[in-house]
Amino acid sequence: MFEFMRKPISLKNPSLYLIPVCVWLTVLTGSIRGQEEQGQKIDFAKNIQPILRASCYSCHGQDAQEGGLRLDNRARALVGGDNGKAIVPGDVDKGLLLTLIKGADEDLGRMPPEGEGTPLTENQIALIENWIAQGASWPDSADIAIASNHWSFQTLEQPELPPVKQQDWIKTPIDQFVLARLEKKGITPSARASRSTLIRRVYLDLLGLLPSAQEVEEYLNDQRIDAYQQMVDRALKSPHYGERWGRHWLDLARYADSDGYEKDRARPHAWRYRDWVINSLNADMPFDQFTIAQIAGDMLPEASVSDRVASGFHRNTLHNTEGGTDREEDRVKKTVDRTNTFGTVWLGLTVGCAQCHSHKYDPISHREYYQLYSFFNSINEQDVSAPTLAESASYEAQKKQHDQAHEKLVAARVKYEAEQLPAALEKWLEVDANLVYQWRPMDVTAIQGKHAATFKTLEDGSILVEGENVRSDIYTIDGRAQKLTGIRLEVLPDDRLPQKGPGRAENGNFVLTDVKILARKADSEDEFQPLNIGSALADFSQSNWEIAKAINEDLADGWAVSPEIGKRHVAVFQLEEPIALEGGVEFRVILNQQYETGTTHNLGRFRLSHADFDGVLALEGTPAEVLEAIQVETRNEQQTNTLLSYYKQLDEAYQQLVSAEKEHADKAPATPGTKAQSVVELATPREAHIHLRGNFLTKGEKVETKGLDVLPGVATKGDSLTRLDLAHWTVSPDNPLTARVTVNRVWQRYFGRGIVETSDDFGVQGAEPTHPLLLDWLAVDFRDNGWSLKKLHRIILNSSVYQQASAHRKELAETDPENELLARQYRSRVEAEIIRDLALDASGLFVETVGGPSVRPPQPAEYSALTYANSAKWQTSEGDNRYRRGMYTFFQRTSPYPMLMTFDAPDSNVCIAKRSRSNTPLQALTIWNDVVFTECAQNLGRRIVTEVEASGKVENDIQRRIYHAFLTCLARRPTRHEMTIVSKFYQTQLEQLSKDDQGAKEVLGESPMPEAASLAETASWVAVARALLNTDEFITKE
Repeated sequence: MFEFMRKPISLKNPSLYLIPVCVWLTVLTGSIRGQEEQGQKIDFAKNIQPILRASCYSCHGQDAQEGGLRLDNRARALVGGDNGKAIVPGDVDKGLLLTLIKGADEDLGRMPPEGEGTPLTENQIALIENWIAQGASWPDSADIAIASNHWSFQTLEQPELPPVKQQDWIKTPIDQFVLARLEKKGITPSARASRSTLIRRVYLDLLGLLPSAQEVEEYLNDQRIDAYQQMVDRALKSPHYGERWGRHWLDLARYADSDGYEKDRARPHAWRYRDWVINSLNADMPFDQFTIAQIAGDMLPEASVSDRVASGFHRNTLHNTEGGTDREEDRVKKTVDRTNTFGTVWLGLTVGCAQCHSHKYDPISHREYYQLYSFFNSINEQDVSAPTLAESASYEAQKKQHDQAHEKLVAARVKYEAEQLPAALEKWLEVDANLVYQWRPMDVTAIQGKHAATFKTLEDGSILVEGENVRSDIYTIDGRAQKLTGIRLEVLPDDRLPQKGPGRAENGNFVLTDVKILARKADSEDEFQPLNIGSALADFSQSNWEIAKAINEDLADGWAVSPEIGKRHVAVFQLEEPIALEGGVEFRVILNQQYETGTTHNLGRFRLSHADFDGVLALEGTPAEVLEAIQVETRNEQQTNTLLSYYKQLDEAYQQLVSAEKEHADKAPATPGTKAQSVVELATPREAHIHLRGNFLTKGEKVETKGLDVLPGVATKGDSLTRLDLAHWTVSPDNPLTARVTVNRVWQRYFGRGIVETSDDFGVQGAEPTHPLLLDWLAVDFRDNGWSLKKLHRIILNSSVYQQASAHRKELAETDPENELLARQYRSRVEAEIIRDLALDASGLFVETVGGPSVRPPQPAEYSALTYANSAKWQTSEGDNRYRRGMYTFFQRTSPYPMLMTFDAPDSNVCIAKRSRSNTPLQALTIWNDVVFTECAQNLGRRIVTEVEASGKVENDIQRRIYHAFLTCLARRPTRHEMTIVSKFYQTQLEQLSKDDQGAKEVLGESPMPEAASLAETASWVAVARALLNTDEFITKE
């Protein structure tokens, strides 16, 4: 194997300096000189790769890269090893590969070293030299064939448990795999951590919160053999478990409360997806269901509201609302993000590297990327009604109460209808049956428009307006009658009009700004005189465009009917006084459509009728069948029912009952208006094409919807593959990746690194698993036992591996500096949100409420102005919302909450499988000075005073309160040394603050002072609290 040294080396003792290249085998026959003479181009797959595969890959391939050199992948081979490039295409004089295999440098020697393998033949060397001279051609297909054999793509099978000597250390199968490797290396596991460390560790890992002082005491004193397991089970049942592990998932889901980009508008319904994640994890929803619901919940048969909320996973992409944005470009970017996120979350692969070209390392071609992209290409975004459980319960209770009251009103109407209405009808027939009328079709004698409109009279007497549709128009229609009491206007739909009318505007609407009725004596030359219109009535009016505005002489408003377009509507205009002249009346109707700010909102088809009845006019008049039923002497059952139905409209008592019923119905509780972000699948899928070099404007060949060729194929029960098929495949036994990737990610949360350290890359470039058999055992157990995350947590938490102490061991610094063998536990600072949560929890300010909309805790003034378009209006939350968990803090993508970013929270623009971790002075300053942490220290100080009653012995009280403070903050008892130090610190503070009331008040803040201590005493305990909250131990998982 090659070891490229930085300095010339001596070969006196080559075993100290040179790692064997490989066992060089003679695998090639034939003469390179013959090929060269014939001018043949050397085929890498045929002529070069067999040499490398047979002789080099074992030491410079996937499993080992001695000297930093890898020869089974073109990109890695060209990068070279620790001391420079091995191959320089086209230049045989550069690169160390030829120098070493030829033995051209006496100091470097010849590879392989003597006794480590057979040197290459002259033909093999000449062949490699000529291949390099020709440009070292190396097709992607050659890499893909090798990468396809990568460990993570192999079928998932559960291995046997390895034998171990120290059987008493074994608590779960996990221990057996870890201990087997430790024993092989001669390493002893660390001792079990203390009980106080374990309860705090479990609570931090499962809940992201502190155990209460009482819980700590109870556990420390619990002598049951299963006390630890009981404690774990109690934590798993906490609703805060879903919050803690939901926050991990939200990193993967790239959750945020705003759109991102320049406008970065708020997403008012985003939190519904977050609630779904929390609730699903608390319910231990099987991970396969959890997966299917998020990938394709909207496509499930009879998809529930919960399923649709779950598919809001796809709505966590960035969304560009900047002016001039190309909508298609934005859609494609979202689809790319959904494709890449799917690859990371469930496959653990960097599929996005194949967006512009075939993957350089993994067996994912450019075409395959867009085959996978096609699964997400037909997504359309949609918000859905999604009431919360509390809203639904409240609504159902109110609805039940309303329905019961409504049933009583209905019963009263039905009783009146059966017992009193028939008699009232008979009385009406005797007295008032002559007060009936019909609308009479208008006898149109002339019609004209102000502009170029033409009018066509249809068979039903209606008028269709044709010709030029100008910005506004006035229709004048003349007619004759013996007597006139009112006019009825019917606006009618027609297929020849935009949106079927009844208006001529593009949206099918019209605006009737003013209606005039004029009259004169028939056949005279008199001027038409205006008549006063007393009232106007319509069957429907557009909001803020009521029929009354058609007779108010204001051209800025009028009557319109949107959104009830494409339907018949009726309006009646009744005169204040009827007009009847000897010889008859000529009347004129003027329909004014001069809506000043509108465009071409003119009537398209209408019909006019007039009435000569003196009573109150109705929209439809008296039907002919009613008139017929009134006039017959003996009525049949149908005629009687006709009269009864008609009379109901006239009977005042009946109408009062109907009105009461209607008014009560109008007061029905409104269905909850809470919405959620979701998606729907297009009925006709979009075509997917290869985007050449990743440019959506440069489309290549059309691709089919299909998975990655290196993995088992996606199956379907339909005619073509869908996103739902992909979801089912993702969690099928055929897919070797999802279970491995998921258990590895869970393991990472407990031990700081996954069994595969690169938890977002299980491909060729990713790290090799430190315990491959353990990974596969966990993956199969997880998959075959109901995909239960809580079961997975239990088996990890109950293992001896997890329960080890995290103390540094000097001997491990040399044998296992990265703790890959897990001879001790992992110690680390908790994440950004949890740092805030711990402070709130210790202080007593923590709000237990789970779920709900995002909140806005205090942040530095004017910070929100940093958003690109100044779109974030940060109104600081008050009351309980000021002290919600960190995960509920409103996440504005262009100006994230500064405390969270200081402690390395991700920006939520892309999927994150593992957060970065930094250590900066700003972090310490934040905990010391941030408003929320100051309030936490103040409240914790008061809590220390109030929760430990004074005994009358000052020194005793101080120690008891210190003891309680340690249990509360650190889940352990203070040492004697700590008790002494903190007691002296308290006394020092008390001495100073007793002389400085103003200083004490500033330390204590505005909250009320407890009665159990003086101002100076309470302020001194606040100082103690502040010191405890600022210790490394407080924000560290031991």
